[in-house]
Amino acid sequence: MGFEISGSKISLFLFFISISLILTSFSGCIDTPGDLYREYDEVFIQDIDVMSTPQEEGALLTVTPYIRNDQNSDSSMLSVKINVIDQSTKLIVAEKNLDMGYVKAESMAYNSVSLEVPEPGEYLIEVQLFEDDRLLEERGTFVTVKEKPSADQPASIKLTDMNLVITKFVNSDREAVVDISPGIYNEGGDSRSLNMIVTARVDPYKAYTESDELGILKGSSRVRGNVRFVLPRNDDYTFTVVVEENGREVSISETPAPVKLDEIYKIDVINTYPLVEEGTPVVEDEATEEPAEDAMPGFQILMTLTAVLLVAGIVNSGILSSKKQRK
Repeated sequence: MGFEISGSKISLFLFFISISLILTSFSGCIDTPGDLYREYDEVFIQDIDVMSTPQEEGALLTVTPYIRNDQNSDSSMLSVKINVIDQSTKLIVAEKNLDMGYVKAESMAYNSVSLEVPEPGEYLIEVQLFEDDRLLEERGTFVTVKEKPSADQPASIKLTDMNLVITKFVNSDREAVVDISPGIYNEGGDSRSLNMIVTARVDPYKAYTESDELGILKGSSRVRGNVRFVLPRNDDYTFTVVVEENGREVSISETPAPVKLDEIYKIDVINTYPLVEEGTPVVEDEATEEPAEDAMPGFQILMTLTAVLLVAGIVNSGILSSKKQRK
């Protein structure tokens, strides 16, 4: 004993399926491949800083990877493996593992490690990011290791990082006295007179600027400048640091993300932030979302076309049925 399904019921069933396909294809309920892999893009290597310090033989490389977590939850345990590859031989000449710990949601963390290379030359710094021993991302940057400079070589000024210390709160805790100390490294020979200018910017129309005379910086040496601000706590600040040599701008860097003063509650505690060269691209949230929107346009078109054909088939079937009934 079988079941008989009338043509009208089949048509109605197909009609509802076609409508569902149309709504699904336009509503974006069907995941695209970009969404499937998006979680791996949310914890990533934002930047790699490499500082080369010449030694009597070879050089000491200080590698600082900056890890960004754009998820709305804390990461699992993160670690980094760093390989230094000699470009002339393609051999690994130094390697180290570095624990990054847990990175809080929507924040950045960084750590530094030093590796020795035997001689001047071109090196690839390869950084691999792991989460619970699972490889998330691999990124590299090149560095040229130079011989130890002589005093008559020109200076090569590089900004490394920035220390921020709130010394006290004033004006009923609405403002903070903030000490800013950028790190400056001279990779070349002895410099001429240096001047440092620090700007704490809220927006294109509101900024605070202070400066510090640094004097002469010897080759292969470091120094920290220092300026003091009194800043409203309810604003977010992007800090830009400019170093001038004899009035000529030789280095400019800034914090990659705004500093939220109202999230710093303790005084006399050093908060260290990276400084990246102005113009260095920073990966934004939208960069990981854009491919997901149009990752499978052909699939959505196919779904819509299938639904249209089903509807056309239903209408045609209905017309034929009505003609037969008239006969």
